[in-house]
Amino acid sequence: MLDVETVDPWFVMLSPTEPVRGGVVALGTAEPEPEVVESIDHAAIRETALAEAETFIGKIRPKLNRIDDPARRIFEIMACGRYRAGSVEKTRFTENWELWQDTLRLHVEQGTPIPVTLPSYPFKIPNPVKVRRRSPDMAELLNLRRLIELSHAISLVHEPGAVMHVISDGMIYGPLFGVSDHEARCYRAGAERMIRDLDAEKTITMVDMLDDVVASVQDEFDDVKARLEPKVRRWWHDNTDDAHRKYLVRNLTANMNTHAEAVHLLSQVLSRTVAGEDVAGAADEMRAVGDHILKRADEYALRFTLTLYTLRVMNMVPRFYPQSIRGTVHPKPGQWGFHLVNKFTNVFPWQGVAVQKPNGQWRVRTELDAKLNGAIPVHLPNDPFPYYYREIS
Repeated sequence: MLDVETVDPWFVMLSPTEPVRGGVVALGTAEPEPEVVESIDHAAIRETALAEAETFIGKIRPKLNRIDDPARRIFEIMACGRYRAGSVEKTRFTENWELWQDTLRLHVEQGTPIPVTLPSYPFKIPNPVKVRRRSPDMAELLNLRRLIELSHAISLVHEPGAVMHVISDGMIYGPLFGVSDHEARCYRAGAERMIRDLDAEKTITMVDMLDDVVASVQDEFDDVKARLEPKVRRWWHDNTDDAHRKYLVRNLTANMNTHAEAVHLLSQVLSRTVAGEDVAGAADEMRAVGDHILKRADEYALRFTLTLYTLRVMNMVPRFYPQSIRGTVHPKPGQWGFHLVNKFTNVFPWQGVAVQKPNGQWRVRTELDAKLNGAIPVHLPNDPFPYYYREIS
């Protein structure tokens, strides 16, 4: 299992930093008076998912009817542009037929749902530029709606459909991003409540990567991780100029909790400004804090890589969910990367806020981006944070 001669973390990915539009002048504008909605119509959200699946499959039904193999019909639905994320070329998606055909045929023959595993749903990223809220909101609901649609689309060619096994990874990665166990558990509980509200418990399941998956083989996991660590650290320290290594550090910096550092810097600048002092004197402090953040991000990116390497070497997800299709939020060869909300949205639900466009379509964007573009915050009663934003024409 540990014949790892050469470390290559190509498969370790972190969601990218998102550009935020708007100038400094926009920061002084007052936030629009929020709208308040009494509740969220979960039944309507579910019905929309089912209807959209039926509409789409209706459009491609002639193509599907020309395919004799039921398993191949399922694969063609998975491969279609409405659902598949990432280019066919970069993800080598056509090669997945050879990888998945036995699994698909097995479940067709047995008359059982196609199991799809998706490590995701960690926590709301602790960066207030991206999102201030700490619990699931409309962005997560839109993702669950898409999972329901995916399952129903498959059910129109394979009656049992698909069951989406979401593996929440907040507990295992929380310490690397400055998120407590308590917050990660509360976030997962909120997502599980959404699944129940959508009457989707037979379609979507949720377990925890640490509490459930790793805990089933905890001693082995700890041993493999301990034996891998010297190899991963050696690669990390020998490849400081590697582009992928730099990408991991850069993106972890944008996703981890830097609240304490930000408050410290702000207090330094404000105290000097109020006292009439030259704020240039804070430059050294800013550099020191920046170096501190980068040093912490470098170490945590290494640990993030080590954890993912351990999960990969142990083949952890397939071991816990045998005979399943591996889903992913980062499209890559050998896995099913699909659009989490729609093909026009690249920001992950836990990385931002849902924004409803004037035509009723949804996007997920960073919260600062939504605010700088004048979107109106929409709250549930007695909720201090927006549940979503609404653009005005």
